[in-house]
Amino acid sequence: MPRHPALMALTENPASNAFELTKTGVIATQNETPPEPEPSDGDEPWWMALDSLDKTQEFQERGYRLAKGKPARRRTVSQLHAANDIDFKNDDRKFIDPGLEELHTRGLIKEVLWQLKSGKEATVYVCEGQTGLVAAKLYVDSRVRGFKDDALYREGRNIDDKRLKKAIDQRSETGISAQNFLWVQEEFQQLHALHNAGVRVPKPLAHEASVILMEFIGDENEVAQRVADARLSRADAEIAFAQALEQYARILSTGRVHGDFSTFNLLWWHGECVVIDFPQVVSIKQPTAKMILERDIQGLCRTFSTFGIKKDWQEALKIIQTKARALQTSMLSEEMENIL
Repeated sequence: MPRHPALMALTENPASNAFELTKTGVIATQNETPPEPEPSDGDEPWWMALDSLDKTQEFQERGYRLAKGKPARRRTVSQLHAANDIDFKNDDRKFIDPGLEELHTRGLIKEVLWQLKSGKEATVYVCEGQTGLVAAKLYVDSRVRGFKDDALYREGRNIDDKRLKKAIDQRSETGISAQNFLWVQEEFQQLHALHNAGVRVPKPLAHEASVILMEFIGDENEVAQRVADARLSRADAEIAFAQALEQYARILSTGRVHGDFSTFNLLWWHGECVVIDFPQVVSIKQPTAKMILERDIQGLCRTFSTFGIKKDWQEALKIIQTKARALQTSMLSEEMENIL
């Protein structure tokens, strides 16, 4: 399914929403070059199509009809298949969701096998990929998403078009459609950059529409548990906590703050912590970055206390800052000095 030209324009410079800090010794992000926008009849400027942006979103329109005005919040595996949808049962589509369908058309998804996790922002499905199992994170439309107030995290992200920024701030139909797209794109970019920087995160594979395809943490016999759900021994909990501090230091050294760091966003797999969920990542240049960083470490220490690990969050933060500083390879920028 072709992307709307208004959304395509937002990806012409993907680095604008990532954090390029090479001049300060911070590891640079490496973003994939997005495809060129498809030509439109008469070369109509992309911004003239903003008013009808929501009308191009087939999933949203279908969601309104099925849910009497609201997009579907969660869908079972069977509900993802086009054979169960009156709009598509007679055509060649395999999946209702345009993102899943496009990934299937590209050969990256053969089948959706089971639902792994459903949360306030997205549902994660385990799929059969080209060479094994992969995870597909399908975002919930922001109209019904539990996590609606993302202004704190959007602050400092570049949206050059003033009209589009206003639409997002006012939560118009156009703005919501664009916001959904940007939210997914942001997580994919952050995953890509952090994976390249050596942070242990699921390897990003592709993204289309409201879907991010990534490495599946687990195997055919077992799924990695969230640290919050794992029955860790005291010794393993100590190891997990130390690894969490190490991974956060790596994140911070790239000029980023996670934004929602706790045992609920850490997976435990074969004695290793894997960090997940990145759409709320903020740059250290953002005025609220220090506050969000401190809140992250407070949440980490609080959630690890259920394992009997009693750590002072300020001491934990000092450990992270020391490790992050050690990972720097040149003079720190003013922003990094303020954080570290």
